[in-house]
Amino acid sequence: MENNFNTESSSTFTLQSSSETLFSIQLLDFKTSLLEALEELRMRREAEIHYEEQIGKIIVETQELKWQKETLQNQKETLAEQHKEAMAVFKKQLQMKMYALEEEKGKYQLATEIKEKEIEGLKETLKALQVSKYSLQKKVSEMVRKLQNIFSPIWIST
Repeated sequence: MENNFNTESSSTFTLQSSSETLFSIQLLDFKTSLLEALEELRMRREAEIHYEEQIGKIIVETQELKWQKETLQNQKETLAEQHKEAMAVFKKQLQMKMYALEEEKGKYQLATEIKEKEIEGLKETLKALQVSKYSLQKKVSEMVRKLQNIFSPIWIST
């Protein structure tokens, strides 16, 4: 029995030792899993902090872009209004110039018509004078012929 007790004790020791070893392995495995979980949690928190910082930066950039957009839109509207006003002024000036040119054109057309009438009147006067000259030359010729007829026998007799 003593021999049996030694074997039992050795086997109990072996069982205890084996049980402690298994417990130590399980404990070590648990610690490793716990450390891995903690490391993953730490990495996740760091990633969340990093993402929150990036989101904050993106929100700030988005707001700045919105302000820039509003500023540019206001500038665009201002420039469009200035352009509209400038075009209205330009159109008004152009209309005034066109009106002045139309008036000037009317004056020149009137002057041209008057000159053409004067030229036509002078042509008619010239024709009338030419007809009058022709009739006067004809009368002068007839008078000269009559005078020659009258004085010709007198000259011949002398």
